[in-house]
Amino acid sequence: MSRGGAESVREESLPAAAQPPDARSKPTREEVIDLAHRWFLDGRRIDMQQLARELGIGRATLYRWWGSREVVIGEVVWRIIADAITRVEARGYGGPLDRFVRNFGRLADTVRTFEPLSRFVADDPEYGLRVLTSGYTVVQSRMIDWAASRLTDLPDLDPRIEIRDLAYAIVRIGEAFVWSDVITGDPPRSDKATAMVELLVTAASGKR
Repeated sequence: MSRGGAESVREESLPAAAQPPDARSKPTREEVIDLAHRWFLDGRRIDMQQLARELGIGRATLYRWWGSREVVIGEVVWRIIADAITRVEARGYGGPLDRFVRNFGRLADTVRTFEPLSRFVADDPEYGLRVLTSGYTVVQSRMIDWAASRLTDLPDLDPRIEIRDLAYAIVRIGEAFVWSDVITGDPPRSDKATAMVELLVTAASGKR
């Protein structure tokens, strides 16, 4: 990775996670994600039994709160992505269409080059993609929600196009290029994802 790329990642990646919950208080659902997030950033495997033991709760309680390990990891990953979105959008400028495309590209690059996330996918590609790009967790659906909310700001969208359908297509394009090394063996190209999204959004807006 280039020095410039590394600096960009440091700029837009999450800071260190919150400290573990106070052992004297009864843990909450959110504190489960706080601890799992810390472990994720440290490269530690998120194990439900170990989470329950560390927090002083039963595994049955942990599963009742979150359902599965995939869901917990999905919440952790979404926290990473949501923070990146906040940082990327804070730098936004220009018209709605250009701003959306530019922010999408920055987000794709930030997500793909964030070392704990790349390591997680590399360690178990099939499982990693299931967490990031399927209905097993909240990551994909919340990405679609984010894209749809921003697309509503675009002028002159073709009224025949359902905004959520367009958002879904954009997110899937991003997934295909950002994680192409895992999916097809081709090098990841967030710049190609950005170019394809620009073509799609421009066409949907009736721009030429």
